[in-house]
Amino acid sequence: MSLNINNKSRLVNNSNEELNYFALNKKVFNELILIPRPKNTLFQIMVHLACKVTYKNGLVGVHSEIHKTGLAKELGINDGHITRYLKQLEELNFIKIFNTTPLVLQVLEVPQAPIFNDIKAVLLYIHINPQQFNFHRNMKRKTAFFETFKEYNSQILVEKIKKSIVPDNHPSNPTPEELNDIIPRGTPLSSFKSDNL
Repeated sequence: MSLNINNKSRLVNNSNEELNYFALNKKVFNELILIPRPKNTLFQIMVHLACKVTYKNGLVGVHSEIHKTGLAKELGINDGHITRYLKQLEELNFIKIFNTTPLVLQVLEVPQAPIFNDIKAVLLYIHINPQQFNFHRNMKRKTAFFETFKEYNSQILVEKIKKSIVPDNHPSNPTPEELNDIIPRGTPLSSFKSDNL
């Protein structure tokens, strides 16, 4: 038996063309495709969502807005059934839905996807990593996305401030001379009570 591999194919080894790939856990295939309908439909939805995932975080509906009716139309599924199918996928722990209109969800079976507890955690992640969603270039989409969730923005900013760290070379930090004025050289730290530090 011989194996012929054609690496001259325009689909293989073409450095001029960027190919897009998606990844899902084998669990998706094993639990959804090997079982008769409606599981095949659920598998079809999972593959479609995996193709819409942004970067490696598993998020869908951030980079571009998605609605359930549009998703149903793309998949050829009845509009009334898409909500039920998404709910089933969430119950099976394949996805986590954070918002329904517009649809923002996470495909949980994407390798190395971070875990988000709620929409506030998702928004904080997006604030910190705008380049993963092309928000550093597509300001119009960034504005539209965060406008949808404007009721969370003040809470997100408070969380961001709590988690922020001031770098050592920040201009508001005291200089060594200023520190010497506060704590004179040679003063042992044991002379300070721990509740004063």
